[in-house]
Amino acid sequence: MISIVICSTNPTYYAQVTAAIAATIGVPYELIKIDNTTNKYSIFEAYNIGFEKAQFGIVCYTHEDILFHTQDWGKNLVAHFNDKSIGLVGVIGATMFPKSPSAWWSNTIANDHLVNNIQHWTNGVSNQPYHTIISQTEERIITRDYNNPTGENVVSASVVDGLFFAVRRLLYDLGLVKFDNTLFKGFHCYDTDISLQVNQSQRVVVVFDILVEHLQQGTINKNWYINALMVADKWRNHLPFTRLNIDPKMYSHYESEVLKTFIYWMQGSGYYSRKEVNKVVNEYLPKIPTTTKSWRNKKELFFILHLGPTLARLHRLLP
Repeated sequence: MISIVICSTNPTYYAQVTAAIAATIGVPYELIKIDNTTNKYSIFEAYNIGFEKAQFGIVCYTHEDILFHTQDWGKNLVAHFNDKSIGLVGVIGATMFPKSPSAWWSNTIANDHLVNNIQHWTNGVSNQPYHTIISQTEERIITRDYNNPTGENVVSASVVDGLFFAVRRLLYDLGLVKFDNTLFKGFHCYDTDISLQVNQSQRVVVVFDILVEHLQQGTINKNWYINALMVADKWRNHLPFTRLNIDPKMYSHYESEVLKTFIYWMQGSGYYSRKEVNKVVNEYLPKIPTTTKSWRNKKELFFILHLGPTLARLHRLLP
């Protein structure tokens, strides 16, 4: 019933996750291992190979550094795809994705985070109220993460996180979705791009009856920035994307916060010159509507553009 694709670089993790799948899935399945120990493939290439090899109608993509806590989770997944409006199912995601380059977790002003997992942290817990610490040592913090503003078991999302998601195989057969290995390289933003692809024809949802444990913390590197900028450019005519009705003033505030956050991330990363940062500000700042709530952020971005980040930060002390 379910084809499970794993791009594997760590034999220990692979053995662990495949044993967990066998013990918990509860339905017939096939494993499709894409051996990437030599980094032969980008994640986009590896996952397209998975689509080609998959024999079942539901194609599940999972990181190898996860464990499953829900018994018979495969039955739950099959039941969700019985709803013909659903094309992609994930366990973590967001209700809105902005026009500005961004991560799905960047802000919650007009963007509800949809979260249901157990997360291991080695570089500090992110600043979100839905993290509940269940274990802590000097080397690692483990949190139980849950946020579901609707209280429903299935919630429409704009994008999902790539640690675990499943796609209706028919969409690939019809040529409606494909991991974009022509535009993108590396191992980042494949989940955002495929979510936006699916959302053009069917619903993307986050479900709350499949609990997974993520054993590693994600990273942001130069490839993430490159791909995040390319996602914003590729989908510029379709963003922002949400299935919710959002107050325009609230959206403007959200968009300005997202862009400001991304710009400060770029500056702090050490990957980009001031000229390159200014190019991003110049491109996306004019696209944000000016409202009372967004004005302060837009002014700060304007200061970044013309005065540099140090003087721009002084703006926060001004009335």
